[in-house]
Amino acid sequence: MISTILVPIGIIIFLKLNKFYQFLVLSLSALLPFSFGKFMSIPSLFFLEWLTVVTFLMLINELVPAYRVEKKLKIIKFKGIGIFIFAILILITWTIVSFVNYEILFQSFRNTGKTGTTRIYFNIFNNILLFFTTIIFVVVYFEKIDFEKFFRILLTISLMLGVLRIFSHFLDFQIPLLSGAFSYGGEFGGRAEKAEYGGTAFRLGGLSEVVILGISSFFALYLFKKKVNFLALILLLLFLFLSGGRTVMIGAAFSIIIFSFLFLPKNFIYIIFAGGLFFILASIFLPDSFLQGQTGRLTKLNAGNFMGQDASRGWKWMFYLDNFSKNPFWGRGISVYQEFVLPTDITSPEFVKYGLIAGGHGSYFSLLSIFGIGGITYFIIMLFGGIYLSFRKIKQHLNLNPGKTAIAVFTFMLLLIKAFDFITGSNGLDVPILFYIVGLITSLTVLQNRKDIK
Repeated sequence: MISTILVPIGIIIFLKLNKFYQFLVLSLSALLPFSFGKFMSIPSLFFLEWLTVVTFLMLINELVPAYRVEKKLKIIKFKGIGIFIFAILILITWTIVSFVNYEILFQSFRNTGKTGTTRIYFNIFNNILLFFTTIIFVVVYFEKIDFEKFFRILLTISLMLGVLRIFSHFLDFQIPLLSGAFSYGGEFGGRAEKAEYGGTAFRLGGLSEVVILGISSFFALYLFKKKVNFLALILLLLFLFLSGGRTVMIGAAFSIIIFSFLFLPKNFIYIIFAGGLFFILASIFLPDSFLQGQTGRLTKLNAGNFMGQDASRGWKWMFYLDNFSKNPFWGRGISVYQEFVLPTDITSPEFVKYGLIAGGHGSYFSLLSIFGIGGITYFIIMLFGGIYLSFRKIKQHLNLNPGKTAIAVFTFMLLLIKAFDFITGSNGLDVPILFYIVGLITSLTVLQNRKDIK
């Protein structure tokens, strides 16, 4: 009942927003794992992630009326982004083949035991819509979007969410509208890892996503004022430390070093100063038991197991590669989730199979298994093609247009971080952040072809 009331109210509010805030809502819904979740003791407030609703609303509001479609198509040319459209066509082709081979129309969308494959197909469709909706919206309303304000808001939100997530952990309360990844970890993860790493190890869910957004926004915003906010940078380093995410930590360090080396060498001074200040403050104010546990987790790679990872994840990767060797071209397809329940024993073969079905812990390997050559081709084009295009746009607009340069820097750093994060990330099919970010950077290319500004 509550969801039924809130959804139409949210729709009305969204449609009344100006173009800047509509774009901000779309961006947040793609960049952060928001969902309505539970509110205290009211379970009926649970709802799907709001990205789906927002994408649909923007599509209907901006693209469906015939006169608007005709007007927008006259000023939008997709010349120059053919490689990304080719990647999406590959994804569509392999998705259709998977759908034909594994019929799912008989499944109930609301049956929790069978929604896995249905949800993945639906998310692929929504991600493709998100890619084109982002491009068209940015191209048409570029002049109405204040990107300095946009990145300032993204940075502020990331800092606020990071602080809120830490407080929610220590004070033990739920965060409305922050379900999904934000409910991961916490006290359970702390107790489970304390015995292995010593001290008090924490891995607070959602902080990795906050850090990825915050660092990318931080350096995008730097392009406007040429000033470093040391407090914001130190907070982001704290969030990164508390997230416990090793691939995100490596990706963040790599992206900052590469960006600074290529474009802003003097950043190294600021980064070294901020990093040194963080470690000094951490060693002074954080308990020894906390430092021991957290650093123990971040530096331990279980060297005796597969590729330095824990046994269950290594088995999943081996299972992915085995399936790929048997189905190299089309992959094994998106299979039915029916009858698969998460086992309690993570060393069991059933757990490994569940990991494959759920598509967890390894975007690259799981895509090889699920969609074979087609899946990994689509993914590599989108991810590394987006990084390359971002690099080109930074060089093109640096010192000429701060707004366009900021977009390029934001996407460049975020995609570099995600390139590492995808090593242990999701299955590469449910990645709206990739479609949004690549859509954002390709919009700069499409923007050059607008007839009305030539």
